[in-house]
Amino acid sequence: MPQYQSSEAKAEDNRTSAYTLLAVGGSGFVVVLLVFFDVIPLYRNSGITKYLVCGVMGALFVLFIVFGFVSMRDSKLLLVKAKSENSLLSEITKWCKENLDTAVIDGEILDDGEILEDLTEEEKYYRRTEKIRAAIDDKFMNLDEAFVDNFVDGYYQEMYENNNNHSG
Repeated sequence: MPQYQSSEAKAEDNRTSAYTLLAVGGSGFVVVLLVFFDVIPLYRNSGITKYLVCGVMGALFVLFIVFGFVSMRDSKLLLVKAKSENSLLSEITKWCKENLDTAVIDGEILDDGEILEDLTEEEKYYRRTEKIRAAIDDKFMNLDEAFVDNFVDGYYQEMYENNNNHSG
């Protein structure tokens, strides 16, 4: 199952990558220019080696700069997506708080004749999260499965573990 990463986290990763690429590309290109114009005397004679190395390295650093700008642009696009994602997240959270109750969920996860205390913590977890996931999928259509799984894991902790609301 794919690991979920929020758009906000992706945007932050892209932004730091962009800064790194721009810094390395810019400083590397400046060093290549200094070597090419013999400010830094790396090559004693101006043979083909100097031009070849400066040309290849210069092209490489220009690519770093280009990729840095692309990463910065993608970061801005992901920030826009993150705002809508956060809005959806708050809407789902609000709906869950209004419509999901621990006692109702615990009652629905039991088969005929089962007692909640007889279930292991793992069985309770999987049955509860499956019930929460199904309720969310019924209410909110076409959500990314990794997004829902990540939300359900966090909401489960809020419902059952953080509130010391264990029923067994």
